[in-house]
Amino acid sequence: MADKPKTLPPTLREKKRYLAFEIISEKPLRFDAIVDAFWNALLTLLGELGTARTNVWFVKDAWDEKRQRGLVRCGHVQVENVRVALALITSIGGVRVIPHSLGVSGTMEGARKKFLGERTLKDFADET
Repeated sequence: MADKPKTLPPTLREKKRYLAFEIISEKPLRFDAIVDAFWNALLTLLGELGTARTNVWFVKDAWDEKRQRGLVRCGHVQVENVRVALALITSIGGVRVIPHSLGVSGTMEGARKKFLGERTLKDFADET
């Protein structure tokens, strides 16, 4: 039976950043259409190798359908490349859009609180 490979210690792992973004559009858009447009923008800007280096991951649980806001996880060195790719999106499925970067955080919880306006029960307990 083969042994599992050892995991990297935290000091050797790539640091992650969470980019909060908002899509301003003429009509509501589906999450998968936004993801497709974002991948196309990344591939056009950086090519396949550069896109792979960004280590992009879309956080589907953080997508707010009503406000058209969400989170993208990427490597800390590649944040500016991801922001540029987001800014290059002008239309999604024939609908004109304006992507807006809300901010960057080191943790998903921090990004949700600070940029997406989400609150937890712990936040209410701290106020009393």
